[in-house]
Amino acid sequence: MPTELVPLAGNTRARSLSRMLAPRSVAVTGTLQQHGHTGHEVLRALRDYRFRGRLYPVHESGRPVCGIPGYRTIADLPAAPDLIVVAADGYQAVEAVRAAGRRGIAGAVVLGVASAREGYELQQVARHHSVRLFGPGSFGVLNTDPRVRLNATLSRTRPPRGGLALASQSGAVGAALLDHVTRNGCGVSGFVSTGDRQELDIDGLITFWRDDARTRALALVPDTLDDPRRLADQARSFSRRKPILQVVGGGPEAIVAGSLLADAGVICTSSPDEMTDAARVLVSQPLPTGNRLAIVGNAGGLTAMAARTANAYGFSTPGGAGERPTDTTAGSIAADLAAAVESVAETRQADLILALVVGTRANCPTAIMTALAGALDRVPGLTAAVVLAGTSDDIHRVGISDTPVYRQPDRAIRALAHARRYAMWRRRQAHDEGRRVRAERP
Repeated sequence: MPTELVPLAGNTRARSLSRMLAPRSVAVTGTLQQHGHTGHEVLRALRDYRFRGRLYPVHESGRPVCGIPGYRTIADLPAAPDLIVVAADGYQAVEAVRAAGRRGIAGAVVLGVASAREGYELQQVARHHSVRLFGPGSFGVLNTDPRVRLNATLSRTRPPRGGLALASQSGAVGAALLDHVTRNGCGVSGFVSTGDRQELDIDGLITFWRDDARTRALALVPDTLDDPRRLADQARSFSRRKPILQVVGGGPEAIVAGSLLADAGVICTSSPDEMTDAARVLVSQPLPTGNRLAIVGNAGGLTAMAARTANAYGFSTPGGAGERPTDTTAGSIAADLAAAVESVAETRQADLILALVVGTRANCPTAIMTALAGALDRVPGLTAAVVLAGTSDDIHRVGISDTPVYRQPDRAIRALAHARRYAMWRRRQAHDEGRRVRAERP
């Protein structure tokens, strides 16, 4: 069974959230015996993901479901589980949360929908019984930690384990987000869909994922940005330790919100694609120590275009904007490109490196990527990314360091630029803190 995974110092919200995201036991209530119904499918997801704790199906007949012994009511449960998943709508969900509160269950995820009035009553019942609530309209919660293995979602995809935590509001956005990061090969540490609420309250989530050793970055996709100043205040402490990424979008209001959030260290992006691209660098690579980007590749035209794009993003390329990047020619053997990467590290001419690989009939992309992976693993101090073009090979990352692989140079460079800006923000924060401490000394 799961052990306590997160330090639970004085924050009550964090303590209740820890029981929800790393539970020892989970109850599921709703229509459980009919295939295709929400309750049945989420129970199957928990079982098939091999949840490490106890499962309690709760439904009218009390018969076993999915081979798991069932119970007729929440009151009949032999012990109060840490979490209950409610697969019911409207006032049925309200009564389920009420019964859960009376049974002493600390957290509830309501997958069903509710009207505004029903949702208000649901919130009031949860508050009265001190139940931490996600929903209504939540897509569920996920924790990929092998000690927990919690998949209380309706997602058809299973994201790989990794360092990115995800938080969304609406179920539809949550479903799309999980699918998106999975297709892009981005590993996930956890996921929460808070459901139909007026704002994404991330206080407890920040504390939980800030102290979670597996989480290296947090991605937020709120439905609206009604109070960006409050969100910035919540995010600042997290940003000093780990990056937060957020989809902000466009328009005048987004520009103002983006400015407030950027001041708090939040990495603002315009789309899930851009956010995922940046996250893949941030969860796998060291932060850039400077602004010098070396570009090596086996296609002269593509590497030259990439250098111009890098200069447009403010990177300095070795020798300046006019110098041609390192080009090993299209017919290069794998060892040539690997040697070029190692040469960059040995000469200390760059802080970041971008390797461009174009597959042709005259080379073997798989062999090049294998050699490249070994070379990148041998230069751990550089922030690295790879671009693979000219082949249908579906490769998302290479090497022990999980260096991210992209399809277009501009997306890779944009992701590296986000990492550079965040690293610069961290350095400024450390510098300002140092000045403050020195000023306070007698």
